[in-house]
Amino acid sequence: MKEIEKKLICEIGCGENKVFFNSIGVDIRKTKKTDVIADARKLPFKDGCFDQIYSSHAIEHFSHVEVESVLIEWIRCLKEEGGFELRCPDLRARALIFFLRPSWDNIKNIYGEQNYNGNYHSCGFTYNLIKEKLEMNGITNVRRILDGYKCIPFIPCDLHIKGIKHRISHSEAVE
Repeated sequence: MKEIEKKLICEIGCGENKVFFNSIGVDIRKTKKTDVIADARKLPFKDGCFDQIYSSHAIEHFSHVEVESVLIEWIRCLKEEGGFELRCPDLRARALIFFLRPSWDNIKNIYGEQNYNGNYHSCGFTYNLIKEKLEMNGITNVRRILDGYKCIPFIPCDLHIKGIKHRISHSEAVE
């Protein structure tokens, strides 16, 4: 578990695991790691209250129709120049892996484990699709962190994306 001092971090969709030691874990269901039970579509936090937003494998649980509004909600809670970090399945990589090795485990990687209500995937992403949504809504310096699937560097394990919330200049605020 990573420890980051003096940063207020929100982990959206934390489930049973948190990545950051002192983060606020948000999930729609109560788990041992959940600090706040809330729907990620409408977070119970003030604008700009977090230094970092981190979400791992939650955004794919929303419909493609909802994705942009969900991202806008998450970004709303982030301070200017705050860090935004997102992990989700890479649909192209997962489809390729399924094509090469059809298995029930690989079906779960595409559609979710479906072992409790709501644990299914409603949308899939590629880096460019999610990058476009983030940049349209104020996240800059968007970059992909590459970590290979089973040590194969050119097949991504998942989409791991980081960016920074755009700082609004005085001239932009006046407009």
